Amino acid sequence: EIEGQDISQHAQVFARVSPANKLQIVQALQRVGKVVAMTGDGINDSPALKAADIGIAMGSTGTDAARDVADLVLENDDLQTMLIAISEGRSIYSNIQKSLHFLLATNFSEIIVMFVALIAGLGHPLNAMQLLWINLISDILPGLALALEPPEPDAMSVGPRDPKEPVLKDSDFGRIVTESAALSGGALAVYGYGVARYGTGLHASTLAFTSLASGQLLHAVSCRSATHSVLGHGTLPPNHYLTAALAGSYGLQALTFLIPGLRNLLGLTSIGVADAAIVAAGAVVPFLGNEAAKLLTFRSSADNAGRVQANAEIQGREGSTIAPA
Repeated sequence: EIEGQDISQHAQVFARVSPANKLQIVQALQRVGKVVAMTGDGINDSPALKAADIGIAMGSTGTDAARDVADLVLENDDLQTMLIAISEGRSIYSNIQKSLHFLLATNFSEIIVMFVALIAGLGHPLNAMQLLWINLISDILPGLALALEPPEPDAMSVGPRDPKEPVLKDSDFGRIVTESAALSGGALAVYGYGVARYGTGLHASTLAFTSLASGQLLHAVSCRSATHSVLGHGTLPPNHYLTAALAGSYGLQALTFLIPGLRNLLGLTSIGVADAAIVAAGAVVPFLGNEAAKLLTFRSSADNAGRVQANAEIQGREGSTIAPA
């Protein structure tokens, strides 16, 4: 009777089901695109546990057969533990996305800076050692810290993702391109200022290098969430690893000016207060722009979701009828 039907639309609780019925229920839900978790402790639960997307067996009271085919074993038999496990699993997957997003956006920004300057005939904004420094300092430490992000507050309020969904969707690549353009735009603007004031050479290159490296470090803060913005809409739990990574990276960035040997190795020169202000603007403005775009996108999505829900409620009221007495 449940073949080809979305049984979740007709029933929420099933009683006195046989092992074959359990398997049929799991398969029926999967056929309509549901992600199915099955809990069980006995041998008769094994077929359904194995067929489910996530088979969950009891550790203390469960049989060996159930534990062997399960994907997850609850050692203390506390079903509340499942929520913790799901939250951690979603957080790990989300953190992989965040790290990839950060690394792709920052590396694309470096490519754009070099390519645009070359096309415009403005020389080389960054030399090989500067690019190596940025990739080792501005990318690796924050990228690792993003992989240790705590779960976002709304991690459990969204439905399960499609198992066939790629790690980075088309919308993610759109954001990456936009953010890369903002980062590179800030660095190119600072480099253009340096070229106009000092000509091509060490001084202009120093400004571009410092601006891009600083902007990329700030961008790690933006990559903490695709919806939560520093300009509004909630707060995120602290990530002390990211705080330490940013503090350490900015400290190392300062050492490039304080240690003569390192400064000469990277091809840098000292800069004044006015130049430092320009560099700061070239790093902060793209960060604020990306955060503002994130906030506007979230509000637009929330408004659309609200309109869809309101229309559904109106249609439901219009389609309702009153049965005669």
